[in-house]
Amino acid sequence: MRLQLEIKGASPEEKQRGIEAAKAVLAAAGISAEEATDGMFALENWDDSSFDDDEAPSKDEDVAAAIWMDPNKAAIIACCADWPSDAVPENYQFLELVD
Repeated sequence: MRLQLEIKGASPEEKQRGIEAAKAVLAAAGISAEEATDGMFALENWDDSSFDDDEAPSKDEDVAAAIWMDPNKAAIIACCADWPSDAVPENYQFLELVD
């Protein structure tokens, strides 16, 4: 599996710079991209279940989901480093884990 960054208007080089920043954040956190996305999926499933206690993520999944936001932010900051501030996306869900 690999990380993919989809930001409209970003060059392949900018996207790669963002992906490398995301990898560095994950490495510093000591977690794989797979673990982080699994945590995010568990959190989203809990939300989909209307926060049913039986569907609540484990503590590890909760921590992994929280960590997943950091590489997303780092990827956007690195990718869009040379962009005007008003062109940088505000949504932090552009990083994906794909086959």
